[in-house]
Amino acid sequence: MTDTPILPGLSRRRMLAGLAAAPALSAMAAPASAGSAAGFGEEQVKAALESATGTTLVLLGTGGGPRPGRTRRMTSHVMVTKGAAYVLDCGLGVTDQYARAGLHFGAIRSIFITHHHPDHNIEYGPLLVIGWVNGLKQPVRAYGPPPLKQMTEDFLRAYRTTIGFLAEDFKMAPLSAVEVTEVPGAGPVMQDDNVKVTAALVQHPPVTPALAYRFDFHDRSIAFSGDTTPLDTVAQLAKGADVLVHEAMYTKGLEDYLKFSIAKGFAANLDAYMAHMRADHSPVEDVGRIAAEAGVKTLVLSHLVPAIDSISDDTWRAMAAKSFKGEIIVAHDMMAV
Repeated sequence: MTDTPILPGLSRRRMLAGLAAAPALSAMAAPASAGSAAGFGEEQVKAALESATGTTLVLLGTGGGPRPGRTRRMTSHVMVTKGAAYVLDCGLGVTDQYARAGLHFGAIRSIFITHHHPDHNIEYGPLLVIGWVNGLKQPVRAYGPPPLKQMTEDFLRAYRTTIGFLAEDFKMAPLSAVEVTEVPGAGPVMQDDNVKVTAALVQHPPVTPALAYRFDFHDRSIAFSGDTTPLDTVAQLAKGADVLVHEAMYTKGLEDYLKFSIAKGFAANLDAYMAHMRADHSPVEDVGRIAAEAGVKTLVLSHLVPAIDSISDDTWRAMAAKSFKGEIIVAHDMMAV
């Protein structure tokens, strides 16, 4: 693969390699708010699910970007209602996180993908195979932008030998029944006895289509922005929802983080990278405005960029609160909402 520039003077390979090597920016550290670590973790999410009387959202991975080794895993979520689980996005770590939450793979009813970037889809295939070995029921239903059908067929073809060995060893029916529905644009996606799902198109160039989703359950509605610039389209999709999970970028924090990385020799070309991020993502102040326009009850800031622990929850929350006066939750992995 050639190292093609994604912006003038900035190749995707150089950009990702530099950011992956960069350490956390300790110079930006701020005191965490009291109790900011409460309410998330393996035991807390298990307890929340056990005591839940309605639909529960579990944030499995809350970091933005395809960078491994962080405290926050790549983006993934699961919504649990009446014993059924609906997975949204499959960033690296989704399978482990799902199991750590104490959920059975046989509960998975459907899988949804917002767009085809690796921090959202890289573990889609592994979730299918590992889930199948551990009780995933067939047919599995998957929804997402084209070419999801081809991707699914290609993955199953690549792992046909592995699946065959396991099927023979454990006397199981091979994993083959994946019902894929491609979602090329806005509109209704699916409806079953638990939920109605609707999609909207968002802006995340050059990825197209990129989707936001709304899930209307019997007791609450949850909207997800996907990766996007600030759009009224998302506010309209999320109108009156109980929860909006929106990506969030702390622009000043990202600039400082990159300057630190450049000084240490881990990254280069600050202006080009920041231009790329502004064209693709949502500053947290604008996220608050979108949530206010939507009139949601709770705003969850997730897919955090930069996803470093030295930025306190209070810092994230204060910027969104400039426009949004409802409940603001700063997402952490293994948090139940």
